[in-house]
Amino acid sequence: MAGTALGVGASTFLEVFYIQFSKDGKVDIFEHEVLKKLVFILRFGLLLLVLSGFGLMVLWRLRVMGPDVFFSARYLTKMSVVLILLFTAFLMNFRLINLRIGSAISITSWYWAMILGIWRNAKISLVLLMTLYVVSIALVYLLLEFVRSKTIKSK
Repeated sequence: MAGTALGVGASTFLEVFYIQFSKDGKVDIFEHEVLKKLVFILRFGLLLLVLSGFGLMVLWRLRVMGPDVFFSARYLTKMSVVLILLFTAFLMNFRLINLRIGSAISITSWYWAMILGIWRNAKISLVLLMTLYVVSIALVYLLLEFVRSKTIKSK
C-alpha cells in the first residue's frame, strides 16, 4: 500500500507542479529539479508496488493464501494496470510516447491501483473493470488537456 500511496501522491503533484511551472511557457532549472525529485518518488513507489506483487506470490507459495486470489477480476485488473504503468513508464523514459498521453495513462493507472487496493469486495467482471479503466484514461486525458489549455501559455 505504501508504493501505491507514493505513486498516487507523486503523480498528482508531478502533474500539478508541471502545469504550474509551465505557465510561463518554460521550466527553469529549479523547477526541473523539483520535477526530477517527484519522478524519483514515483519510481520508488512503482518499485514498491511491483515488490508487493511478488510478496503475494511468496505468501501463496508458503500456503498462507489460496490460488483463488490470483484469479479474481480485481487482482487481474490490478496486475494489468501495473503492467500498463510499467510499460508507460518505459515509453515515457525513452520518449517513445507523447508526454501528455503518457501522463494521463500514468495518473489514471496510479489512481486505479489505489482504488483496486481499497475496493476489496467488488464483485465486478474483468471486462467491465478494464472498460472503466480505458474510459477513465480518456476522461483524465481530456480533463488534463482542458486544464493545460486554460493555464499554460502557448509557445
